[in-house]
Amino acid sequence: MSMIRSAALALMAAAAVPAAAAAQATDADGRILFETRLRSETVDQAGFLDKAHALTLRTRLGWRSPTARGLQLLVEGEGVAVLDDRYSAPVDPVPGRPAVADGETVELNRAQVRWTGLPDTEITVGRQRLIVGNSRFVGNSGWRQNEQTFDAVRLSTTALKPVALTWVFADRVQRPLGHEHPQGVWRGDIHLLQLETETPVGRLSGFGLGVDLDNAAAFSSTTIGAGLAGSRLLSGDLSLTWSGEYATQTDAGANPSDFSLDFQAAAVGLQSPRWSVGAGYERFDGDGVSGFQTPLGSGHGFLGWSDVITTTPAFGVRDLFLRGHVGVPAWGRTLRLAAEAHAFHDADGDRELGRELDLSAALPIDAHWSAELKAAHFDGDHPAFGDADKVWLSLEYRY
Repeated sequence: MSMIRSAALALMAAAAVPAAAAAQATDADGRILFETRLRSETVDQAGFLDKAHALTLRTRLGWRSPTARGLQLLVEGEGVAVLDDRYSAPVDPVPGRPAVADGETVELNRAQVRWTGLPDTEITVGRQRLIVGNSRFVGNSGWRQNEQTFDAVRLSTTALKPVALTWVFADRVQRPLGHEHPQGVWRGDIHLLQLETETPVGRLSGFGLGVDLDNAAAFSSTTIGAGLAGSRLLSGDLSLTWSGEYATQTDAGANPSDFSLDFQAAAVGLQSPRWSVGAGYERFDGDGVSGFQTPLGSGHGFLGWSDVITTTPAFGVRDLFLRGHVGVPAWGRTLRLAAEAHAFHDADGDRELGRELDLSAALPIDAHWSAELKAAHFDGDHPAFGDADKVWLSLEYRY
């Protein structure tokens, strides 16, 4: 049994007596957790004889206990049912059809104990959802039907004002591929320390991330980075927004490669309550053998929605993008229309990799139901990244 699960059981045992004693008075604070998402995904990709179509239904059911003496228990299961399997799933490939990373699975999604007994401090132990910052380096891959969770200890505190501190140790990662896939569960030591504070020009953050994986040594690395994100009111309800990130990454643990790579990102935009528009730049370095990687992050949405470029190639990636959204009144609700355009090159800008156009329309139907139509068109200019068209239609319910 891992150290994290042992610690979780110990905290659960400590919580059991006070929680039971307080149950009658605080049952109203407990909550059933339920959500489900039906999604159709169609993929037409160069190099395959047939199109792929995946119709999947993701359901999560759990319970969050009342809080007693600062302790709270949360348990949640997750299942993904495949209703149309005309695609290559992670553990069930179909020759001639493109891959969709949503396979059939049933697993324990979260089992955690949270303690808030110290002022301005929260400690969570057990299998949990981790979303740190913008989720680029550590996230839950929430776009996939089977989300990514971690067996971890997490401490977050604002007691060191004006600095907010987050520390994480994890020894197991449940990846979206599912526990039956050979790479569906990563084991090893993961350490994260992040500090954040407000400055006159925005929220400044710095982090260190150490990843030493037993069964995926090629992704073991040490990453140190910093970011800044802010906004300034120009007039009325119109604001100028900006953000920037920089990180450096070196090999660690049993990684067979020897590298020192960097990452840069910058964006600027205009924003109002109803619309936004922005432009940006991202560069993932490559040295000809290795590329700067973010194996624990939520990759979808950073280098386009098509996910054609998911792992940084050895020559790196440079992305120039435009993106925006607008809220339009529709049927008594606000229909959110969004679009992105990307131009991809290698890290040095010498070779074109492709272009991408992304469009989406999302509508909240009521307090529980929502629907989304989303499409991505990737036009490839490099043999490693072929043309691809993807369309998603989702219907989601959250209790």
